[in-house]
Parts: sequence; C-alpha cells; structure tokens
Amino acid sequence: MGAVLAAAREALDTAPGVEVIAVAALGPAPILVDGDLDALTPALLFSLDRRAEPERAELGVTHDHAVPKLLHWQRTNPNVVGRAAWALDATGFIVGRLTGVPVMDSITAADYALPGTSAPVPSPVTQGPLAIAGGLGAAVARELGLREGTPVIVGTYDSYADIAAAGVIGPGAGCVILGSTLIVGRSVEGPVDCPGLELGGYVGEGLLLGAWTASAGAALDWFETRFDARGLDVTGLAPGAGGLIVLPYLAGERTPHWDPAARGLILGLTLGTERAEVYRAFIDSVALSTLDHVERLRAARLDIPRWRIGGGGTRNEAWLQATCDALATPLDVVAHAGHAIGPAVLALRSIGVESTGVIAREVLPEPRAGERFAHLLEIYRDLYPSLTEAMHRLSTLDAGG
Repeated sequence: MGAVLAAAREALDTAPGVEVIAVAALGPAPILVDGDLDALTPALLFSLDRRAEPERAELGVTHDHAVPKLLHWQRTNPNVVGRAAWALDATGFIVGRLTGVPVMDSITAADYALPGTSAPVPSPVTQGPLAIAGGLGAAVARELGLREGTPVIVGTYDSYADIAAAGVIGPGAGCVILGSTLIVGRSVEGPVDCPGLELGGYVGEGLLLGAWTASAGAALDWFETRFDARGLDVTGLAPGAGGLIVLPYLAGERTPHWDPAARGLILGLTLGTERAEVYRAFIDSVALSTLDHVERLRAARLDIPRWRIGGGGTRNEAWLQATCDALATPLDVVAHAGHAIGPAVLALRSIGVESTGVIAREVLPEPRAGERFAHLLEIYRDLYPSLTEAMHRLSTLDAGG
C-alpha cells in the first residue's frame, strides 16, 4: 500500500479538490486477506503467473480465471487458506485498505465463479463498479490530507476503466487500447456470436465484445530494451519490411487462442536483416493482432467506421500509424490517451458526471499500406495453428520437463 499512497499523493499535488475516489488495478490478481484485510499472500498476476497451471488445465478454463489460483493455494498452502477471510482482487484489496470494507465488482466477480466448483475462500458480495464501497478511513485520510469519509467507489479492472475513458459506454461504440497489452472493445446491445472474442459486462449499457492479448506494448518494450532500439526510427519502413513477420506471444496469448504455452516467433531472418526491420516487424505484429480481432468483428458484421484509440501506446507514432494502416480506417485518438485517466472517469460517472471521451486528433491510413497488412494477415493467421505443437513442446522444455 505504500506505493499506492505515494501515487495518490502525487496525484493530489495537481488535484484542486477531491469529492470521490476511484481505483482501477490490473487483474485478475487474487489476494487472500484476513479479517483485518491484511494480505496473507502476494497477488497471482493473471496469465503471467503460471503456478496454478495444473489446476487450470484440470478445470479447462482460461489462464486468467481466478478459481484455479485459489485452488492452488489450497493445495500448496492450506494453513494460509484456513486463515483467510476473503479472496479479493487487486482493486478490491486497495479499496478495502482505503475504506475497511471488503469489495468485489460485478465484472471481476465473473472471474471468481465457476459452475460446479466451490472456491476455497469466499469473495465479498458483488456490487456495481460505480457503487460507493465506503468512506475513506481516518488514518489514510490523515496521511493523504483528505476529508475522512470521502466516498470511495468499488472500481474494477484497469482495462474497463480505460474502455470507459475512451468513451465506450453504450452499444455501437468501439475502442482500441494500446497498452502493455492490447484491448479491442466493441459494445453491443445483447448476446452475439463472435469467435475469438469474449462477451461480458462492462461499465456501460449492454454488453462488451472484448479482445485482450497477453502482450503488445510489453513485446515492443522487450525488444527496445534487449536490443537498444528505444527511439529507433522505423517510420520510413513499409509493413513487412525485409520480408519479416513476428508473433508477439512473449507471455503466452489470450484472445483469440487462450494458450499460456504460446511462444513468440521471428520469421524471415536472413544475413542481411537489419535491427530496424526486426523492430518494424514487432510493431507490425501488434498491429496485425489488432487487425486479426477487428476482422473477426467484421465477419460478424460488427465493424464500426471509426475506432477510438487510447493508451500509452498512442505516444509511439510508428505503432499508432501501423494500427491505423492495418485497419485501413481513420482513428480518433482520445484526449489524454497516454495518461491514467480511467479511474477519474469512473469517479466522475459515479457522481453523475459523464465523460464522453473527447477526441484530441485524427489519424489517417497511409495509401496502399492496408493492402500490405491484408497480405501479412494471411501469413500471420496461419502461423499459430501450424506451430502450436512445436510451441507446446518448447514450453515443456522451458518448464524443465
């Protein structure tokens, strides 16, 4: 909580006043707490922490689901499970520490329920993300210089806060969030069939067809850091430059494959390959992942003429332009896209102030680039099914099997 309070103090330095507090954290990231809401375990970070893989495989659920992680604790540390009063997610844990009230929002709760399986530790009664969880506790209020009892909302996953900040709050809207992971979200009125995407609730009307990858900006950051490519200019290179293509599955993959054993790939290397061409191929790969998901929406007749764009990746002009070129459609970049405005949007909505996602600028596709991406997509889509068995065998070696 020390880091959370430090971040809150930093935010308060520029805040003229605080009427309500919102929290949005990554997840699913289950944490076991005692009756005083003190943490008994670290957070097991969604698909990045694979210690519960045996339980997940037995239940046949995605590697984001929280129940296998709870069962893992029951198997490996039953004494801690016996002391636990609640299973919270990261957002609920922070809100609980601020208010003294254990909470879980309705979106997160879907990842803590599994028909036919009882979780070994209960979760709090579900509430809506915009509901008031409780008031700011006295000790925290003094530390932050805020009024005791300041309302704190229940909150939800950070990705749903980002989707709300992009202005997706009702059927027909859609957004792409360029972050450490990639999000494609399209709101719909009711149940629809779109293979490869997930359908569920969100902070808005109707339902959300969503796509979440395991890595996007994280894959670019990996290459930039390992190969001294930060700031490397690739804007003059066309999609597929050097005859290269990449699968960005550096942390397994979520949609559309839901495979924790998926692995990254660079295909097309030659003795003449340049570092900039490889970096361009990584940028192309996350743009192709976006196109792959949007094409699934198009096949279901759920495309939209313009996509709203948010996330820190909007600061990367090459990535932003590649996304626009891949989709071959104009993009609307929302104001403050590179900042963590999602919780503020949720806080405002909880007190009846709507934020519609003001558009800061437009990005237009480059002529002919879309044709190159369409050709690359055919290759991109063929690679995973062709290499799944090899990926899984390598994963076994990586695990020491």
